[in-house]
Amino acid sequence: MSADRPEDAIPYPAARTCPFDPPAEFAGLRARPGLPRTHALEGARPRLVTRYEDAKAVLSSPAFSARLDTPGFPLFSPTDVQQRDDRVESLIRSDDPDHLTRRRRLTRHFTVKRVHALREDIQRVVDATLDDMLDAGSPADLVALLARPVPARVICLLLGVPYADHAFFQQAAARALAGDADPADVRVALGELADYLDALVQDKARTGGDDILAELARDHLLPGTIDRPELVNIAMTLLVAGFETTGNMIGLGTALFLGHPEQRDLFMAGDEALRTNAVEELLRFLTVAQHPRQLAVRSEVTVSGCPLRPGDGVLVSLPSANRDPQAFEDPDVFDVTRPARGHLAFSHGTHQCLGQALARLELLLTFQTLFARVPTLRLVDGPDDFDLNTHSRVHGFASLRVAW
Repeated sequence: MSADRPEDAIPYPAARTCPFDPPAEFAGLRARPGLPRTHALEGARPRLVTRYEDAKAVLSSPAFSARLDTPGFPLFSPTDVQQRDDRVESLIRSDDPDHLTRRRRLTRHFTVKRVHALREDIQRVVDATLDDMLDAGSPADLVALLARPVPARVICLLLGVPYADHAFFQQAAARALAGDADPADVRVALGELADYLDALVQDKARTGGDDILAELARDHLLPGTIDRPELVNIAMTLLVAGFETTGNMIGLGTALFLGHPEQRDLFMAGDEALRTNAVEELLRFLTVAQHPRQLAVRSEVTVSGCPLRPGDGVLVSLPSANRDPQAFEDPDVFDVTRPARGHLAFSHGTHQCLGQALARLELLLTFQTLFARVPTLRLVDGPDDFDLNTHSRVHGFASLRVAW
């Protein structure tokens, strides 16, 4: 049978046998020549990219489009359907040169230099949040009391969003990101969040301030280089991205360190360089972007011997690429001394994560503070009892019980 026949399309691997590892099927797919077809919504059968070098090639190539309205774009979640039907334009779903224009408005707010100037502020957030967790007493839910609040408080501080409203926007984001949600509910959740941020943006335009949203309102909204809907979309993207991925990394990373005490001890005994590298290894090993990167072919290109033409869709699995033995020796081993900087946890190419410097610093400060202040920290539940959030685009724990 031809590899292009419908019956030959494989299910996209989703079932995990371990909370720390991507689905086992990816190992066999990486060894398979070419790019197999898989399933997406509305009967689409995009090509699946699982190898590291193939992923880098696709993510950096101008032959691929991130726009939802590009013919062949593979829809993978209810959020995709809602955004396509509502013709939502965003930083994430745009192509160069428009994408670069949008991105340059934000870049200066997330440079390494500017992020590291916030180190003391972020440390205060970590310390205060950990104080709250310790005051709550042992045992505690680390996700609810540390993993979610730290990045939420930090991004609220940077954007100028009242943290008192965090329950509302986190619940709205969870509804929007649910992989099994109804598109109508996604539309309602995003609409509620957009209304909230629209009111906030209008207030920033009137009153000013030194946070990111106030600066964007002053520099771009008032002069007319962007309109209110675009600024609201920027605010939504930064807010949700700012807490969702980092929060999941804190929960999973804590459990991974506690399950590998020798690696935790190496991390805590190491200097800044080793601890920084350990964060890179955590990012590579865990790669919480559970749903694939979605792209459509806009000009003829060949990847791994597979010819692709306009109208073809492509899904790129970042968790699989980061476990490719051709790129990382013994990739299924968690080793904080491994040179892991070239991982793809933040994607690659023009759409590489804008807030990666912020995420790295939050993770570094959270882990080193947590293990320094609570050296007796331990897991209450074993791997078979972990409470995983299995219906989100971002992999992580729904809760994680710890004691000390």
